Amino acid sequence: MVSSMILARENRIMIEELQKVTKEIKIGVEKMINHYSKRLPIWATILFTILGSIVVGFIVGGIK
Repeated sequence: MVSSMILARENRIMIEELQKVTKEIKIGVEKMINHYSKRLPIWATILFTILGSIVVGFIVGGIK
């Protein structure tokens, strides 16, 4: 009986700690998303992707 009470208390403490850590991770992810979302507009990302694909196509075409 006593050991089950100790296990319940330990489980409750671990669950509370996991909830705290989960909240910290969530806050960190939100900060990271906000930081990286303001770096480059979407149109510039698309433009760089297209230009990069064209350059790679020219390189591959030149090697063959």
